[in-house]
Amino acid sequence: MAGSIRWRLQVLSAIGIAALLAAFAGGLTILFDRQVTRLTVAELEHRAAALVAGLDRHNPGLAPAPGIGGNPRYLQPYSGLYWQIEVGRQIHRSASLWDADLALPQDAPRPGATAQFELDGPDDQRLLVLDRSLTIGSPPEPLRVTVAESRAALDEAQAQFARDMLPFLLILGGLMLAGVAAQVWVGLRPFARVRQQITAVQSGARPRLGSGQPSEVRPLAEAIDALLDDRDARIARARTRAVDLAHTLKTPLQALMGEAGRLRAAGHTGAAEAIEDIAGSVRDRVDAELARARIGSGGRAELAQAAAKVARVLARTARAQAISLTMDIPPGLDVAIDETDLIEALGSVVENAQRHARSQVLLCAARAGAGIVLRVRDDGPGVPEAVLAHLTARGVSTDPGAGRHGIGLALAETVVGAHGGKLHLENLTDGATVIGFEVTMNLPAIANP
Repeated sequence: MAGSIRWRLQVLSAIGIAALLAAFAGGLTILFDRQVTRLTVAELEHRAAALVAGLDRHNPGLAPAPGIGGNPRYLQPYSGLYWQIEVGRQIHRSASLWDADLALPQDAPRPGATAQFELDGPDDQRLLVLDRSLTIGSPPEPLRVTVAESRAALDEAQAQFARDMLPFLLILGGLMLAGVAAQVWVGLRPFARVRQQITAVQSGARPRLGSGQPSEVRPLAEAIDALLDDRDARIARARTRAVDLAHTLKTPLQALMGEAGRLRAAGHTGAAEAIEDIAGSVRDRVDAELARARIGSGGRAELAQAAAKVARVLARTARAQAISLTMDIPPGLDVAIDETDLIEALGSVVENAQRHARSQVLLCAARAGAGIVLRVRDDGPGVPEAVLAHLTARGVSTDPGAGRHGIGLALAETVVGAHGGKLHLENLTDGATVIGFEVTMNLPAIANP
């Protein structure tokens, strides 16, 4: 998970959404508190006006009536609704203050102005206060009217608003996370397509990624294609050098064989055979390297067509008259191997089977999972178990008298292995009797682009 771009994007998005929703919730709570406070202050202004209206304008210093303001909460001790009136040096308080005072600032607002603030009130209440200065009577006297209300109801309303808002924020957060997941999935789809195209290039289903990519992915695709072009160019140069070197060695080898012939004519048979044996071994290795140099790095081939070409070539050999070659390969089996390489490997295996068979060779193929299994079976004497495990090693042969040096199966294994396939050899038995030999080639199938 730590190395996944999708996981990182989703985690960062979840953190960002959580922070955004937290800020959103905090902002809404602040706005709600301001709105409720604004409404409460407006109500306090109405109550202050009602208190001023209840005073005796001709003698404002008289104690106001107990029911001034018209709200019964003014008469209930510590009810959360209070008033305090200062006329000159006289101070009148609501019965709800009981024996407490409102600890107002010493400096009253300027005449005609209103102040709004909070302070601690009786019974450990936090109060929202509206403080107003006026003049009343004739001659005018300074009047300070203060109305206060506990913030308990406001705080409870704010808490209830937060509780009611929480489910909606959770739903909104879930929807936003789902949207982010969909956005990340859609945004990363081009990379998934590039991965599929790279797999197709590896299997030989397509030569390159191509330029039909989104602008954000196109530089990556172009870089990969350039890397593949450079790889193919390097392989081509290396293959050319190997072929040139092998051809360069063929001339001195031919000269050595000529010298061996002259030694034989002169009666030096032992020396001639030694030279011919060494030169023959080197020549076989050169031939193997020439074939190995021709192995491509990709391509595709239709298995039935490649097998048919091998059969046509082997039909011209001397053994073809005595050996029946049967093929059971359905059409449409495309393998991710260059056709020339496939013919080279298959030809080596079938030629080996034809040389050792008693009367028949069978080729059959079928799909097996993501690959193709090709079997080449003959009814020959098989291979000694001691030799079987090393038969694909160079220089190992079951027919040393034929002048060969164990290159065919080794070459076939090299070709098949270079394209991601495998070669398996086994004796066919009927009880304790060997009745034939089978080479199984597990070949990579072409993947759909």
